Amino acid sequence: MRCVILGGGGFLGRHIGRAMAAEGAEVWSVDRYLPAAQIAPWLAGEFQADCFDLSAWWDLVGGADVIVHLASSTVPATASEDPLGDVQANLVGTLRLLRDLRNKAARPRLLFASSGGAVYGRPQSVPLSESHPTMPMGAYGATKLAIEHYLRIEEAQHGLPVRILRLSNPYGEWQQPHGVQGVIAVFAHRALHSMPVHVWGDGSVVRDFIYAADVGRAFVAAAHHQGGARIFNVGGGAGHSVNDIVLTLERLLGRTVERRVFPARSFDPPVNVLDIRCAQDELKWRPEMVFEEGVAKAVDWLRTVA
Repeated sequence: MRCVILGGGGFLGRHIGRAMAAEGAEVWSVDRYLPAAQIAPWLAGEFQADCFDLSAWWDLVGGADVIVHLASSTVPATASEDPLGDVQANLVGTLRLLRDLRNKAARPRLLFASSGGAVYGRPQSVPLSESHPTMPMGAYGATKLAIEHYLRIEEAQHGLPVRILRLSNPYGEWQQPHGVQGVIAVFAHRALHSMPVHVWGDGSVVRDFIYAADVGRAFVAAAHHQGGARIFNVGGGAGHSVNDIVLTLERLLGRTVERRVFPARSFDPPVNVLDIRCAQDELKWRPEMVFEEGVAKAVDWLRTVA
């Protein structure tokens, strides 16, 4: 199986690529940026190119049996600041990719990384199943959901096999701590450097966290899936509050982590936890990493970087 990961140079791309290669796949990475150093020995090769420009990489890798679509030029904050740019870059880019794939004799399976934290909006019930109403509260979730719809249309009208994985909040090695996403990486980095962590409200907000290697295993399972389901929640199976994260870091570091408290944000739902029973039943997948052990692995990796 030849697997091409669009956005393969990033945090999740590395974990998914390693998991695919461990199952015997020939793995290629296409990304706008190449890593500064070779950190992915499992790759057959990597290209710096526009992920959505099929002509830039398809023939060079010899086609694909599976395409993992991680390519995104925005995060929730930047998407809300420039929703038009978000749509142009990510939705229109995906439509270009789908259009060009129609001309290929061999139809690869496309696995799309959607967002379980963004497409559902404010929870009406918890845990959130795949049948929960989708009402995104921001531009990022709206674009992710629109891509989901176009993928389902593409499968129905043109026969492209798709699987959509709605991820909770991934964490683990290779997640950079300097961005606006990844609360565990950000908190761990600040704690390691004796800087205060920023807590909005009383820290009771609960989120679903999934260790990135478990995400990799879920994509492997989706690549081989033969059942009828097309959308899968991929989460850690339980919720953890912001306070839980801080307390876990304090146990691991053996000292108090300073908190800087800010007023609660009205757009933060109090709880967001995914129901992962469909993935368990259809993909025969379940998360393996225990939360505190996963945080410990992330902390150990962060000790090795600036």
